Amino acid sequence: MSSARSPLIGPNEFLIGYQLQREWAWLIAAAFFFGTVGAGLYFVSFVIDFHLGAVVALLIVGVCKGAAHMLFLGKPLRFPLAVRKWRTSWISRGVIAMFVFLACGVVYVAGFPEGSFVSDGVSEAFGWVALAAALVIMVYDGFVLRSCRGIPLWNTNLMPIVGLSYAFLGGTTVTLVLQALADEPTRNWLEWLQLGLLVLNIALVATVLVTARSRDAASQLSASLLTRGPMAPLFVVVAIGVGIVCTLALVAVSLTIDSTAALVAAGVTDLVGEFFLFFSLLRVGAHPSLRTMPVAPFRAASLT
Repeated sequence: MSSARSPLIGPNEFLIGYQLQREWAWLIAAAFFFGTVGAGLYFVSFVIDFHLGAVVALLIVGVCKGAAHMLFLGKPLRFPLAVRKWRTSWISRGVIAMFVFLACGVVYVAGFPEGSFVSDGVSEAFGWVALAAALVIMVYDGFVLRSCRGIPLWNTNLMPIVGLSYAFLGGTTVTLVLQALADEPTRNWLEWLQLGLLVLNIALVATVLVTARSRDAASQLSASLLTRGPMAPLFVVVAIGVGIVCTLALVAVSLTIDSTAALVAAGVTDLVGEFFLFFSLLRVGAHPSLRTMPVAPFRAASLT
């Protein structure tokens, strides 16, 4: 059965076809986005000893990612229950990594002020543990998608790699922006790293699309929705056009003329593109299904 002949169906129609998942949308995209960017920011900040970046990273993960998860769950008391299946669930592992990251990260940043009650040795030790937890946060969203066998587009080893690469890109981008806004000297090699990660990410996204088109019909449908369907404006124009092409141009300008304005603008375009990449990939997740209770038909235009 080809994707061209198989209609998209609603959640309760008596039809055999390819249905789009409807549970994960804005809030989960926000949780993925804030988690990867925040953890990536901490990783880069720890490596270059950028204290402001480490503090902001903890706020992004603890407040922004945490709030997105809480709002999605609806009841805050459900959040601790997510750790129960850590042996088999990447969601549980991610939640545990988030708790460890925040707890150890707080001890790490508590050692920043001179004369702090936390010694340098203790602060550094907890900082390394937080770094390990941050690395788990950077990849776990990709592994969550990889474990969704019912949605072929996500069920690929490319997803953790895409998540990790975008985490490093987001972390590098926010580090450069914070350094520019704080009037601290930026490291030229970080801008070159940002440039290289942008090129790597466009290659990874292209690989995801090419491999999706060579796999099963549900993956082909998802890829078509990204490039020619109702998600195309967000994916092609915003995630790729703004997030990668415009950011590449702005980073090139910043490297050429040492422009702070171009550097900050590149940060904005990159972060906007990153969010809509996650959102687009989530919204086109499709799986074959059979629904038995007839209700109003699903409209593909409602994707956005």
